[in-house]
Amino acid sequence: MATSAQSAAGSIAPALTEEWAGVPETPRLVALGRVARRNPLGVVAFFIVVAFCLAGIFGPMLAPKSATYITPLERYQSPSWEHPFGTNKFGQDMLSRVLTGARVSFLIGLMGVTIGFCTGAFLGIVSGYYQRWLDYVIQRSGEAWAAFPVLILYLAFIAAIGQGLKTIGIVIVISAIFGGSRVLRAAAIITKHNDYVEASRSLGASDWWILWRHIIPNVMPIIIVGASSIFAISVLAEAALSFLGLGVDPGTPSWGIDMSDTYTPNLRDAPRHPYLVLFPGLMISLVVLGFNLLGDALRDILDPRLRGSLR
Repeated sequence: MATSAQSAAGSIAPALTEEWAGVPETPRLVALGRVARRNPLGVVAFFIVVAFCLAGIFGPMLAPKSATYITPLERYQSPSWEHPFGTNKFGQDMLSRVLTGARVSFLIGLMGVTIGFCTGAFLGIVSGYYQRWLDYVIQRSGEAWAAFPVLILYLAFIAAIGQGLKTIGIVIVISAIFGGSRVLRAAAIITKHNDYVEASRSLGASDWWILWRHIIPNVMPIIIVGASSIFAISVLAEAALSFLGLGVDPGTPSWGIDMSDTYTPNLRDAPRHPYLVLFPGLMISLVVLGFNLLGDALRDILDPRLRGSLR
């Protein structure tokens, strides 16, 4: 009986091997195509984000005219072939200012994500994993920062450092650090009590190995969504502060400043022109929508609980 069972098993194994070997692996491009068909909004958001990043890097070089050159004879011109987005009250080409102003929003968002949120995410994961005194210090620091209104703190930084891009970046970075740490702390606490983490610890795995191989990969969808949200919030914050005259220096190409130029106290001398608000506001809306949709799409793709197999 044993001999016949062994021979039967030996005959089945090669058959299974040949059957599995005959199943072709799905090409990577085909898998990406399936993902794109399942997430059409994610594809649109991806192209919006890529276009914004290109404008943020190469915007001044792509601008057809100088964004700061003043031409009084061409002030308040409606959109035309020569000025597709029209001109403002100084005669500056709005298309050039929109392309050049993307760099300010790009830099603010980049600082908020890379310096602020990534640091906060790391601190949140570490505090949630180790807890005890480290968790106490990090979380109490975040609560102390949240106890003060951000606008008041920003005005205090303006008084100490001065108004400009650096001041906006400092406040947004600090806010992103403490905002990201609280979200990732809760996710790390939940993840570290899973069975596979306990199994790795019982096998002698170090804390850093567990963090790198188990905790961080499992909270990565939350990190991606948080990073996209922080980028969008940073762009909105810079535009709002510049609109109020508290952001970058006056005259600097910025979407918030360009939107504020449409307001004039004397409507007889300079009537309102809707295109001055339309194009910068449309750029802000597209960028914020693009980053939010892209973060949601990447979360659905990377989180195995929210997607099916790519094969």
